[in-house]
Amino acid sequence: MKPKNRALALIQELEAELHTPRPVRIHWTGCPNSCGQPQVADIGLMGTKTRKDGQTLEAVDIYMGGKVGKEAALGSCVIKAVPCDELQPVLRDLLIQHFDAKPRPSTAGGITGD
Repeated sequence: MKPKNRALALIQELEAELHTPRPVRIHWTGCPNSCGQPQVADIGLMGTKTRKDGQTLEAVDIYMGGKVGKEAALGSCVIKAVPCDELQPVLRDLLIQHFDAKPRPSTAGGITGD
């Protein structure tokens, strides 16, 4: 799957599954020059490669905490080399833990609160 299509599909899945009380800026880039500016996003995804079971897979390093504007700051890499096919639950958890996202009632099946 092309990176842009993968990004759009992933965001659509997350939006269908979660309600976020405020916008979350997610930047995704595969460019080694950081063209998509993932370090200044709430959640930034920088394309990389990883190995799993002897295979090379497309993956991302995840950055968080970036800001633009008057209080501009670069985010920090919080998780390295997450395979793209394992990214959805990782982003889901980050959105719930750090951005107060809540599962939508139709997708909450079996989830209990802590």
